Amino acid sequence: MRRLSLLATALLASSVVLAPVPAYADSTVCTTSSPGDDARSTDVSPRDDEENAALRSLRLDDVHELATGAGVGVAVIDSGVQSGTDLVAREGASFAGKGAVKDGHGTIVAGLIAGRGDATGLAPDADIVSVRVSSSEPEPDDPRSGSVSPDAVASAIEWVVAHPGNVRVINLSLGFTSPHPAITSALDKAVEAGFVVVAAAGNRPSVDGETQTDEGAPGSVLDEVLFPASLDEVIAVTARDASLAMTAESVLTGPEIDVSAPVVGLRSVMLDGIVCDISETASSWAAAEVSGLAALILQRDPDLTPAQVKTRIEVTAQGGYRDSALDGHGMIQPHEALTAVLDVAADGSLRGAGDRERLAYQAPRPRAQHDDFAEGRDRVLWWGIGAGGLLGLALLLRPLTARRRS
Repeated sequence: MRRLSLLATALLASSVVLAPVPAYADSTVCTTSSPGDDARSTDVSPRDDEENAALRSLRLDDVHELATGAGVGVAVIDSGVQSGTDLVAREGASFAGKGAVKDGHGTIVAGLIAGRGDATGLAPDADIVSVRVSSSEPEPDDPRSGSVSPDAVASAIEWVVAHPGNVRVINLSLGFTSPHPAITSALDKAVEAGFVVVAAAGNRPSVDGETQTDEGAPGSVLDEVLFPASLDEVIAVTARDASLAMTAESVLTGPEIDVSAPVVGLRSVMLDGIVCDISETASSWAAAEVSGLAALILQRDPDLTPAQVKTRIEVTAQGGYRDSALDGHGMIQPHEALTAVLDVAADGSLRGAGDRERLAYQAPRPRAQHDDFAEGRDRVLWWGIGAGGLLGLALLLRPLTARRRS
């Protein structure tokens, strides 16, 4: 095993040049090893997988009996995707230079979505389309190396909408600290055209244990979900830690979050076909998991709207109809998302869910209990009064009748 230094830290932005969001908590985000064989990911090391909380929660073996993402394309708008034995991607477009892929972030994201063999891809048969918006090579001692232009991201989204092919899902494992109108406009068109958009919430980056802001000043912490995950039409995703707990130590949380996903212990693919074990909690990886889930859902029902896919993912998550302040509806449950019987309208509203929701109401005044024996008691009472009256009358008349007899 060896450690591979990668482009690190959550995408932090200024108004002009932005570091890519790779949702990396530090510069050594995955343990790497030589590529494995072509066995299914959950069969590579059964003992390890049985002890892997993330894999147990995702139930990949059961899920892949229902769907594998076949026929569904996922556009990975990122640093580029390098194909290999365990990951196949087709080149879409580049908005950040040409040449070989230098930054492995996009490849890791794609491997979590559709990796095969040793990789634990959620939708191993989905088609990955690489759309590059970052081309600079990461520096080991600079966790903010690389840059992403908002205009490049907007252009990438517009390109996908104009060249859809079989793409139904757009993965954005990147984000900015402030909104950008060009991206908002492009995403509006994408959702209207039927694309499901998944975005990473962002991380709380650190360098040598110091939390960092977009200016790189230690001691200040990002508190707001990154853009475009903050948009309502986007599925905003954050990550669970190694024990599947939801904390705000490594990733951004908040009311804009829709769901969370497990990531630590999953396997992806790095540059040069290297298998990459995810060792850090990061929202980029979680967004990839949810993009894979969206592909599975769309394989089973291609006619679903983006809003319907979003609702299905939300209401079948661990928290269901609950809405947590940390991670919205909670951790995704892929098997339930594929099998739950739901009646979801095209706009995403859930029909017939009144019995599952807590409705506010004013309790009515308690009604007096009906006395089934009241009428009988009244009759007995009146008969008693009547009998008592007759007895009293008889006692009064008794002396008179007695004298007449004498």
